[in-house]
Amino acid sequence: MIRFIDTVILAHTKLRTHKVRTGLTLGVAGILFGLILGVIFVAQGVFDSVERFSEEGLADRAIVAVSKWSDAYYNQYEHAEDEDFIAEVKATHEALVVKKTAAAKKYNVSYDAKSEDPSPIIIDRETKKERISDDFMESSIVMQVVEKRSQAAHKPLDIKAFLAPYPSAKVLPGNAAVNTADGSIYFMREGREEAMRPESERKKSNGGEYGQFETSIQVLNDTITRPFVTIDTFDYDKGEIPGVVSYSHAEELLGLKKLSKASTNQEKLDRLAEVRRRLPEVTASFCYRNSTSQALLSTAMAQQQEIERNKNNKDYVMPSIIYTIPDDTSCGAVTIEKDTRTSAEKHQADALVSYQKEIGEYPGEPEQQKVIMRAIGLSGDAPTDQIAGSAGAMVMGLLGSWLSYGNSWTIPNGMLARVPESLRPTTLFPDPNDEKGRNEALGKMIQIESYLVEFSDKQEARTVLQRGGAFGGVIEDNALSVSPFGSGTLMVNEVKHWFEIGLMWALAIVGGVAFIILAGLIGRMVSDGRRESAVFRAIGARRADIGRIYGMYTLLLAVRVVIFAAVLGLVLSFAVDVWLSSDATVGARLAYAAVDTSKEFHFISLASWYVPVILGAIVVVSLLASIIPILLGARRNPITDMRNDT
Repeated sequence: MIRFIDTVILAHTKLRTHKVRTGLTLGVAGILFGLILGVIFVAQGVFDSVERFSEEGLADRAIVAVSKWSDAYYNQYEHAEDEDFIAEVKATHEALVVKKTAAAKKYNVSYDAKSEDPSPIIIDRETKKERISDDFMESSIVMQVVEKRSQAAHKPLDIKAFLAPYPSAKVLPGNAAVNTADGSIYFMREGREEAMRPESERKKSNGGEYGQFETSIQVLNDTITRPFVTIDTFDYDKGEIPGVVSYSHAEELLGLKKLSKASTNQEKLDRLAEVRRRLPEVTASFCYRNSTSQALLSTAMAQQQEIERNKNNKDYVMPSIIYTIPDDTSCGAVTIEKDTRTSAEKHQADALVSYQKEIGEYPGEPEQQKVIMRAIGLSGDAPTDQIAGSAGAMVMGLLGSWLSYGNSWTIPNGMLARVPESLRPTTLFPDPNDEKGRNEALGKMIQIESYLVEFSDKQEARTVLQRGGAFGGVIEDNALSVSPFGSGTLMVNEVKHWFEIGLMWALAIVGGVAFIILAGLIGRMVSDGRRESAVFRAIGARRADIGRIYGMYTLLLAVRVVIFAAVLGLVLSFAVDVWLSSDATVGARLAYAAVDTSKEFHFISLASWYVPVILGAIVVVSLLASIIPILLGARRNPITDMRNDT
């Protein structure tokens, strides 16, 4: 029987006998497992960094936005020859003509039905049947019938039924985009109305003229906005509205020049600190005008230009009504400076208003309201060109916690409710807790219902998102749209899930390759050592002793692979961390608009339970790979091996 210490010495000697062969095997197996360990160290570093930053904003909450667009849109072009549709359009047109004729007679207003409201129904030349004229497909008469049929067929979203399979789901009330059924709310760039600037100074956006969609306002539940609020005191009687502003917009409103792409990471962090320090200074003005106010302002501006062009024209006749344009910083009302109309003209104008009210076409009185937002908190940003293509951009694209994309203001619904109603125009800011009314009003404008749903069970949230794709999308059977809201936590969980699956496959593949390599090496070693084995057998060693020698050889080889793989993985992950950590830290702090500036984003961590699994797998794979060669070697006849080797 061979002693244990002798077994170790003999096994170690065999390792040193074939250095090239052993080195190649050690290198290939070590590199394969080292790469896996490197990926694990880096991934665990990312996950740990995400967890550290998850204390900021909404990073650890699973919130899903659920929206439903109207699925009952009635396409009038497909029903141009539909007899029922044609009959309804004809009846609607005839009723309108009767109503207008009676009202015109009542108020002594001129009305010609043939020229003002011609019939949208024509006789098709080929079929000789009635059809709706192509020229009237978008007319108010046809669209009135279309809207009526669409609303009749519309089925509102039953959010409770949709969420029934998910016990942890909870609808967060009090959320609304600040939209208007009539008119628009405009961001007053530099405190001035865009519509009143000279044409050369007007700034246009993808949403249209005057930047009305460039900067948005929304109202969200207090539990969503609370993590972003850093200014606790607010004067509700000052006539301002409290809001959380996005980082990039706050930077712009403070008049800070956007940092160049060449800016250092320290400059970017200093800028974030400056924006946070100066946050109480951040305000933004918005101007709401209904359609009547907008039309009157356009008329007044055109009139002023006309008067200016004709100031030296002696034959120019001044308008009977001369308007005064408000200051471009006031969002004020257009006023009448001079009215030289006769009594008859005024009576005729009043009669026209009464006529319009009678037939339901009166546009309403002009309404305008200036809204001043004041920052009480800062939300993170979506990726910007500032760090595009860097590790920071990667981090911002995957992580972060922001309340909206682009330039946005988010009002906490609880704080909005504390603003005196006289200072909170209900046209723009209805009751923030009236979820039903909010969706009804929003549905009338853009035919959409939307809800924010929080899940205490993240797996349920992921299940909902997966119904629309890996990271959300359209659920075709319900005509719904689902997407993550407020943070990348669900995306991180999804990435982590697929990482674990990929790691298992990689481990299986690498383990299989390593098994083949190690089995070949050990088999070759057993074959080459058959003379030594025969000698040991001749001096009294048993088959079990020979097996222990090769088993110890395999174990020592596995330990070397473990050490090499661990060192390689650490070196690779450390290199990645040194290379990317600085950029990623900047990206994470901007993505979260982090209050705690001591947090850093690292790409290395050893605190993963996969590490001992991988290291153990190396030993297990090595021992399994040695079993067959050792068993085959033990069954050989030592006398035959010595005779064949001489």
